Amino acid sequence: MHGTLLPILIALSFIFIGALLGGRLASVCHIPRVTGYLITGLLLGPSFAHIAGLPVFLPLEVLEELRPLSELALALILMHIGGLFELSHLDRWRHRILFFSGSEMLLTFSLVVGSVLAVNMTVVQKTLPGSSLWQTSIVFALFLGIIAVATAPAATLMVIREYEAEGPVTSLVLTLVGFNNLVSVLGFAVLAHIFIFPGENMTVLLLRMGGPIVVGGVIGFAMSVWAQRLELSSENKILVLGGIAVNLAICRHLGIDPLLASLVLGMTLANSCPRWHRLQADIREVDYLLYVAFFVLAGANLHIETLTHIGLLGVAYVLARTLGKWLGAAIGARIGAFGQRERAYVGLTLMAQAGVAIGLAGQLSQSWPEGGQLIETVVLGSVVVFELIGPLAVRHGLVRSGEVPILALLQKRAPVGALEGMHNVVQHFRTSLGIPVGHQLKDPGDILVRHIMRQNVETVLHSTPYYALLKYIAHSRYDRFPVVDDGNRFVGMIDYTEIRNLLFEPALVPLVVAGDLTSSAQNALNPDQPLREALKTLQLHRNISYFPVIDANDSQKLVGILNQNDVLAAFRRLGQDA
Repeated sequence: MHGTLLPILIALSFIFIGALLGGRLASVCHIPRVTGYLITGLLLGPSFAHIAGLPVFLPLEVLEELRPLSELALALILMHIGGLFELSHLDRWRHRILFFSGSEMLLTFSLVVGSVLAVNMTVVQKTLPGSSLWQTSIVFALFLGIIAVATAPAATLMVIREYEAEGPVTSLVLTLVGFNNLVSVLGFAVLAHIFIFPGENMTVLLLRMGGPIVVGGVIGFAMSVWAQRLELSSENKILVLGGIAVNLAICRHLGIDPLLASLVLGMTLANSCPRWHRLQADIREVDYLLYVAFFVLAGANLHIETLTHIGLLGVAYVLARTLGKWLGAAIGARIGAFGQRERAYVGLTLMAQAGVAIGLAGQLSQSWPEGGQLIETVVLGSVVVFELIGPLAVRHGLVRSGEVPILALLQKRAPVGALEGMHNVVQHFRTSLGIPVGHQLKDPGDILVRHIMRQNVETVLHSTPYYALLKYIAHSRYDRFPVVDDGNRFVGMIDYTEIRNLLFEPALVPLVVAGDLTSSAQNALNPDQPLREALKTLQLHRNISYFPVIDANDSQKLVGILNQNDVLAAFRRLGQDA
């Protein structure tokens, strides 16, 4: 027992201390902390150690022992992604989201299939025993095509959380990630039935596809009922983690896909549990440690040596998938009548690929060693590329879309230096002993409104009919809405708390439009105002959650929106009292 426990404890110490150092270094280099965690794991793992001739800090046997930790973290992430499939949330896009997602997935699948097919037919010419070159090529192409559809939910979600991204592009990205993984897992099951298990009857296929849906749905519904009887935040955390663990255990016992079951679990909770958002908020208080361990372990499991083995098939896969995600999203956004920001930047945020793709490739390698091992090699090699560049692409897309507050990008320096930190420790220790403390640290100084505001703002057209406005409000997280005219000039604000109790004559309702309910924005802010000055306005209107930010030189140009909570978070981040 002692001999088994010690290596795991040592590994955990390397994981968390290494993640702390890697995350800080990534922050200094202005790259996502997720990338820092992955590189930390890569440096500690066996692949890099064998190549560089260094000692292995996270050996294979320890990685295998810690595998349940990674599975729990990935299942938790997929539950969060599944939670975005809330019917009332999806209703805001209706068929438009299906056009968007379908276009992105179809083009990615088609380009990968076409590229792999062409490369193997003309250059690589790999054939399997008992199969012709054409048969081998088409099977390779179809499996790699459906795996290419999958997007790494973990990396995408972590980058969004780190940079506090919020807005229409962010919501759309997370929803598309859910669609990608759902279709990839189900499509893989169909292809496996056709090419790997052609003798199986339809019952087995239905079990493989429907089993995770039933298990995830039943457990999710049971958790929804149980959540009604809980009051404490700690109990909510236990319920979520316990439910996910039970879900994983049942899926492993039945031999069905736990990833799909976790996605369905989140979908069920989101649509059946009245306390779903409370459960989400409570689990977010503790889930970050699991995610950190997941990414370090994911980096340790990366196989650098596979980069030299993927060959032309791997190059074709990487290039075709990259082009498919970027071009497919741009076309899908246009077909779905989404905005310019969605057309330009959503594709970048779908590049990351890891857990789901690795899981599918691993299943294929076990059930079909003849061809599955080659496909697994291609996927593992490409994952090294996509896991390292994926978080950077997500960050770039979210920042360029204007949904990341500038402060989240600027405030990456440690609050105090090393010597100053030592001074603080000594001073605090002196206080504990009752010894008078010396001088206080200097005020870090003010920052500007533009560093906190969110630039990508959802606006309401002044001619929007009353019932359409109410439907829009019902699907939004905000309670105040900027209104613009046909020329996209800022008109004013609609406050839902002021209009929700308005009564109209039934005959007048069809005549009411958003412009009739708009009030002038007397509390608008200037992007170049110091935050302390803006805070005075916020304190005078504590009942207002969101304030419009107007260009100083053009009173009709809306440049952003400022959230009370973001301001308070900024002061906490700067170590000041608001």
